Amino acid sequence: MDEPTRPLPSLGDNYPVAGLMRAVLEKGKPFRYEARGTSMHPFIQDGDVVTVGPLTGGGPRTGDVVAFVHPATGGVRVHRVVRTDHGRYLLKGDNALGDDGVLGRDAILGLVVRIERGGRSRRLGSTLRSAALARLSRSFWFTRLFRRARRTLARREGRA
Repeated sequence: MDEPTRPLPSLGDNYPVAGLMRAVLEKGKPFRYEARGTSMHPFIQDGDVVTVGPLTGGGPRTGDVVAFVHPATGGVRVHRVVRTDHGRYLLKGDNALGDDGVLGRDAILGLVVRIERGGRSRRLGSTLRSAALARLSRSFWFTRLFRRARRTLARREGRA
């Protein structure tokens, strides 16, 4: 008999997910959940299934997408490392206007290692491309321009 499927945890559940994710990753196992929100659009979309793996070796690099505990809310978020400086990390969502501030390694839970959309695995992209995107996303104006272009494209596709 098939094992019943259980719903994936959602980051909307916040605190319980943070503790559960930390416990699983500390055992060296990956953690899968259903992403909610648009702060990483289009890289990660609302409803995508994201797999976070434990960090191995040193800390994350510029361009990596990480799961972390947000200092203001205590909830889990997934954003890109846009700058590193001696064990401190500036994180920001690709589609967010503001950054999350500078965080220590202890706030970072793990590294995004896989994204599934519509049951199919999505490519994570090259390290060079991720680093370039991280550098660009530090700019408030780049993010605003990106959002405007995306809205314009959506309107055009709606009319077609």
